[in-house]
Amino acid sequence: MATIHDVEISFVDKANKPSGTGVSASLAQIGAYNTTPTAGDIFDWFAAMAELSLLPVTRQVAVTGERNVSSLPSDDAAYRSAKLTVFYHDATTDQKGHFQIPGRDPAKFNSITGTKVVPLTIAEGGTAEVEALVAASQKLYTPDGHLMVIDQIVVSGGKQ
Repeated sequence: MATIHDVEISFVDKANKPSGTGVSASLAQIGAYNTTPTAGDIFDWFAAMAELSLLPVTRQVAVTGERNVSSLPSDDAAYRSAKLTVFYHDATTDQKGHFQIPGRDPAKFNSITGTKVVPLTIAEGGTAEVEALVAASQKLYTPDGHLMVIDQIVVSGGKQ
């Protein structure tokens, strides 16, 4: 099992929508970038990405927290195209957004009969896992820096 570290760059478009991508780097590359952020492999990648995009860079991160690369999941339903989409709005500006949970685990959520809508609380017929996600998400922020309010979670993506 190899240990890798995340390098991420984020942009914003004319509609004020964020976009980002990332690669992986060695601990030595991360250390070199954090020591001298104006030179080295990671700096070169950030500069090349910025040069090839019309969008302004909003964030560049070289994370020293490690991530372990392991074998493929054993569950036959473990595909990233099978998702849960979480819709939220900005508590201050009311601007809407969403994020997705790839490889949804059907044992961890319910949906309202005849729909793809997932109940947000146990009281509504949901699960503890979904209720925990809603509670945790509503302590975090939108790209504009305001608290998010979870509006709805729906089953999305392909069936594998």
